[in-house]
This record gives sequence, C-alpha cells and structure tokens, in this order.
Amino acid sequence: MKRFFYYFAWSIAIALIAYAGLELQQVLDEKAAAEFEPRPLWVYVVIFPIIIGLLLRTPKFMLERKESRIGGFDWSKFFAISIPAFIVIVLSILPLMPIENIPYPDFYEPFNLILFDGTTAQTIAGLVFGYTLLDSFKSEERRFQESTSDLFNAVMKFTPKG
Repeated sequence: MKRFFYYFAWSIAIALIAYAGLELQQVLDEKAAAEFEPRPLWVYVVIFPIIIGLLLRTPKFMLERKESRIGGFDWSKFFAISIPAFIVIVLSILPLMPIENIPYPDFYEPFNLILFDGTTAQTIAGLVFGYTLLDSFKSEERRFQESTSDLFNAVMKFTPKG
C-alpha cells in the first residue's frame, strides 16, 4: 500500500507540474503573438517535455537509488536512443538561434516542415530524451539480467545442434 501511495503522489505531482507548464506555455504563446518574438516559446516547447520525461522516470529512479541498485551507465542505450532525440530537439531550435549564417545540413530542408509544423516532434523527442536519460542508469538487477542472458547466448552458441 505504501508503494501505491508513493506512485500516486508522484502522479499527482506530475499532473500539477504539467498543468502549470501548460498554463505557462499559454502565457508564452500570447506574449509571442503580441511581441512577434517566438524564441522564448519555442525554447520552452523544447525544454518542457524533457522535464516531463525526467519526471516520468524519477519515481523508479529514486527507488533504485534508495535501494543502492544504481551501478553504472548504459552508454549504448544513451547513444542509441537519447542522442537521436537530442538531435531532433537541436534541429528544431537551430533556426531560432541568434547565430548568423548557420550552415544547415543538406538533410535539414525536408525535416524543416515536419519540425515546425507543430510541436509534436519536439514533444516526443523531449519526452524520450528526458526519460531515457534517467533510464540509462543501470540497476544492479538489470546488469545481472544482461550478464545472464550473455551467458545463456554464449552457452547456446557452443551447444551442438542436432
């Protein structure tokens, strides 16, 4: 029952933070329309989902940390999942940066409409980046599962067939 209340409290906290964040986004949207300055809004649209992604993984991360089960960092997961999401995030705010004569990559033009047509790409990439960032910390249990599956695969490789 204690675990239920722990997760329930985190759910309420995340919902309240999401509500406050959406209210702030509405204020920034109105300010951007009034002042014709979209940069603060787009930076917020990119950063807020990262925070929500971090918050979604935080309850389990805190339990693993409390139980001292964190035992390393899964670089392959981080590079395979987080870096592409981060690239989408950077490409979406790159045109809004106050840097003159940015040499855009050749592949950028087809993605330009996808990234700026709405906020869906930034939201998904931000959630994935934030969640995977905390999920990349290995727990002792996960490391044990990976080592036993590696052992099983090695045994099966050398087992005669037939």
